[in-house]
Amino acid sequence: MSKKIKKFIALLVIVFFTAGIFVGCGQSNSTQQESQEAKQQEEVKKTGELRLATDWPYPFHGNPFGPGGIGGAWWFAYEPFAYYIPQTGEYIPRLAESWKVEGNKVTVNLRKDAKFSDGEPFTSKDVINTVNLIQAMWQWPYDIESVEAPDDNTVIFTLSKTASSSFVHTLLTDGAMASLAPVHVYGDFAKSAQEVADLGKKIFYLQTEGKTVPEDMKAEYDKKSDELRKEVNDFSPFKTLGKLPVVGAFEPVKVTQSEMVLEANKYYWAYPQMKIDKVVFKKWSSNEFVWASLISNEIDAAHPSMPKDVVEQLSTLNPKLNVLTVSDLSDIALVFNFKKPLFQDLNLRKAIAHILDRDKIRDVSVWQANSYENYADGVLKSMEAKWVTQDTLQKLTKYNTDVAAAEEILKNAGYKKVGDTWQQPNGQPVAFTLSVYGPHNDWVLAAKEVVQQLNNFGFKVEIKLIPEGMRDQVMRSGDYDVAIEFGSAWWGYPHPLTGYQRLYDGDVSAITNFPAKDKYQTPWGELSPYDLTLELQKNLQDENKAMEIIQQLAYITNEYLPVIPLYEKVLPIYYNDGYRVKGWPAEDDAIWSLAAGGIERVYDLLITTGKLVPAK
Repeated sequence: MSKKIKKFIALLVIVFFTAGIFVGCGQSNSTQQESQEAKQQEEVKKTGELRLATDWPYPFHGNPFGPGGIGGAWWFAYEPFAYYIPQTGEYIPRLAESWKVEGNKVTVNLRKDAKFSDGEPFTSKDVINTVNLIQAMWQWPYDIESVEAPDDNTVIFTLSKTASSSFVHTLLTDGAMASLAPVHVYGDFAKSAQEVADLGKKIFYLQTEGKTVPEDMKAEYDKKSDELRKEVNDFSPFKTLGKLPVVGAFEPVKVTQSEMVLEANKYYWAYPQMKIDKVVFKKWSSNEFVWASLISNEIDAAHPSMPKDVVEQLSTLNPKLNVLTVSDLSDIALVFNFKKPLFQDLNLRKAIAHILDRDKIRDVSVWQANSYENYADGVLKSMEAKWVTQDTLQKLTKYNTDVAAAEEILKNAGYKKVGDTWQQPNGQPVAFTLSVYGPHNDWVLAAKEVVQQLNNFGFKVEIKLIPEGMRDQVMRSGDYDVAIEFGSAWWGYPHPLTGYQRLYDGDVSAITNFPAKDKYQTPWGELSPYDLTLELQKNLQDENKAMEIIQQLAYITNEYLPVIPLYEKVLPIYYNDGYRVKGWPAEDDAIWSLAAGGIERVYDLLITTGKLVPAK
C-alpha cells in the first residue's frame, strides 16, 4: 500500500474522530460495535434515508432569493415542469402533464394533483407570481413577455420577439420557473413584483431595439426595484412561518451548521411511489471530508474530485462504493487569437492538432475526463455517437497524435526546421505565448503539458498565467496568442446548437475572432458556420433538417479548427450500493446524464419513481 494511501486512511480516521463519528472512542469490544452498527442499519432501513453532502447558507432563511438560496436542497424542493435527459433527448414531465408550442406561445398544462408540503394546491397563480418575482429580482428571463392563466391548471407563456427557439427548453426545465414563489407565501410581494417586472421588461425591450430609455422610467424602476429587493431579501419563510412550503418531493425541516434534514412532502404527487422519506445532507466542508464520509458509509453518494490512487483503492477501502463518470457538458480547448497572423494559417493549426498527445494532456490535468483522440467536430465526445453520423465521420480528418504528419503538413506549407526550431515561410520562428487562468489548477497542468509537447516538437512556446479576476478582461481584450479555455459547452440547453452558437456567435467567437461569417468549402458546397448556426436555431423542430445542418457544422469545425478540444469535462459520481439504499441504475443508464448542472435531480428522480429504495 502506497504512503499516500496510508496517509489518506490516517486522515480518514482523524476526520471522523474529530467529527464525533466514532462512538465510544475508548470502546474496544468488537461485539458491541457490531451490535451498534446492526442497530443503526435497522433504524436506517425503517426510515428510508438517503445521505448526501452539500452546502447551504446559515442561519438558514429558506428564501430562494436570499444569499445562498436554499443550498443543495434546491432540486428536491423546487420542481421544474419537466426533466430533460441529454443522452436520449427525452423530456420527463414533472409539474407539467403536457405542453405545446404554437408560434411564440407555450401552453403548459399543470398537474391537477400537485400540492405544496403544507397541503395548499399548486395552481397557475403560483406560476405567474413566480415568473413576476424572478423577473423583478433577477432581471431574467425577459424572454417571457407575458403569462396568462385561463384556469387554475393552464398557463400560457407569450415569448418575446428576441427569445431564441431554445428558450422553450429553459422554460420547461429550469427549477426556478414554476414554483419558486407560491402565492400563499409570497403574495404580499405580488403587486410590487409585477410592477417591477413590467418596468424592467419595457426598459430591456427599448434597449434591445436601440431606443433611448426615458430617465424618469429608469428612475422609477431603480426606486421600486430597490424597495422590492430589500423587502424580499429580508423575508425568511423558515423563521417567519416556521417552515418552507415546497411543491417538490422534500421539504427542509431542520437545519444546523453541520446538517440539513429534508423530509418527504406527503402531499407530493408521486409520494405513494416513494420508499425514501428522508434526505440528510452533511456539510461539504472539504473534498477530504467527503472522501472519508463515502468510504465509511456516512454518506451514500457525492461527486468530489479524488486522486487516482485513492480511486484505485476504493474496492479495498469500501467494497460497496461504486464510481462512474458523466459528461459535465463542456470541454477544455486550445483557443487561438485569429487577429494574430500566425494563427490564421490553417496548416499550422492542423499541425498542432497532430502534435498534441491529448490523452496525456488529459491524464496530467483531469485523469477521469473523456479524451478527444481523433476528431475536433464541436460535438462533445460523449454525445458524438448520437449527433454525428458515421457517414460524416468518414469525411473528417482524424487528428491522432502523429508527429510525422505534422512535419509533412508544415513542410508542404513552406515551413522548415532550422536546427531545433521550426521557422515560418517568412523566416521567423514559430514562437508564441500560451495564456492560462492561474486559479484553475487543472487548466494550468494542461497548459504546461501542451507547452512541453510543442517545445519538444521545435516551436518556441512560453506559458503566461492570467491573474485571478483578470480572465475575462484578458481574453476579451485579445491580449493573448493561444489560451486554454472552455471550448464547446452545452450549458443551459444540452444540444449541439448551444456548442456551435458558442463557437460561432457567442463567448468563444467573441474572444477568438474566428471569421465565422466567411464561407468554407464543404462536401455540400461553400457554407458559413455563422449562417448555419442561425439556420439550425430556426429548424430545431425539424429533426431531419437539424441533423443535416449539424453534419455540415461538424465538418467545418473539424476541418477548419476554430479551436482544438483537449478533453471533455466529466462529473465523477461515487455511490454506495447496498449499505443504506439500493436500486442505483446501471452505469450506462441514460438517467445519469441528467447530473450535469444539478446532480440532485438524479437522486430526486430515482426516489420519486420508486427505483431507489432502502437496502434490505
